[in-house]
Amino acid sequence: MNDRQSKPANEARNSMRILALYLYLMAALPPTVLAQESMSVFDIHFAVITKNPAAHERATVEQLRKEVDILNRFFVDEDRRPVVKFRFKSAALYDELKDSSCDFVRLGDTRKNYDSDAWADMFNACDDPRVRDPAAINFFIYDSHSREKGFGDATCHGKRNSNRPYLLIDWERLDHTDQGPEEHEMGHAFGLDHVFVDGAGINDSTNIMASRHKNGSGGRRNIGFNKDQVRIILEYAGKIQKKLRNTK
Repeated sequence: MNDRQSKPANEARNSMRILALYLYLMAALPPTVLAQESMSVFDIHFAVITKNPAAHERATVEQLRKEVDILNRFFVDEDRRPVVKFRFKSAALYDELKDSSCDFVRLGDTRKNYDSDAWADMFNACDDPRVRDPAAINFFIYDSHSREKGFGDATCHGKRNSNRPYLLIDWERLDHTDQGPEEHEMGHAFGLDHVFVDGAGINDSTNIMASRHKNGSGGRRNIGFNKDQVRIILEYAGKIQKKLRNTK
């Protein structure tokens, strides 16, 4: 009788020891590690929508995977801690989608001025999964055009789009060129506005969301998101996740 009673008691004691060890180890982990374990993860679908051969040479699948690594490294707060995580999901190169009926593809080389609302309407109307993945953040590589610079322009855009975000990155800005285009435009995709820094020189340290203002250049955009910006990102992160899940 005593032997039968001791076995459950021993099992209970062992379970308590395991629980105590688990709690001890969890308490010993840095807060940043614990935070990263529960961090929101967003899939990214890439689509190359420019017909420019030079863009095709740069926008390889290998480079597009690297773009995700860049985001995970630089989409951070002021202490260089990641705010959310990103994950490569898929990529469609130009030859795979150039026959798409989606008007959005034609924007990859348009000479018309950027129209945020009109472009969003075309994006939302696209039902070709090669171009627009409704369950992911869509990252488009295009060739920006302006009246002053022609196709030498390299302007990028990011839009939250009612929690269905997308980015337009000029092919010349891939691989994290000057002023951190990936994290800056992803900031817009998560609801952030520009931060204006008067007189900032091109080599001055500025917030990720800095933009040209008066005599300034916007600076390097190498300072992470501040507390208010992180709060906005996390607020929209939940809404974006819910929207993307509901489209699966």
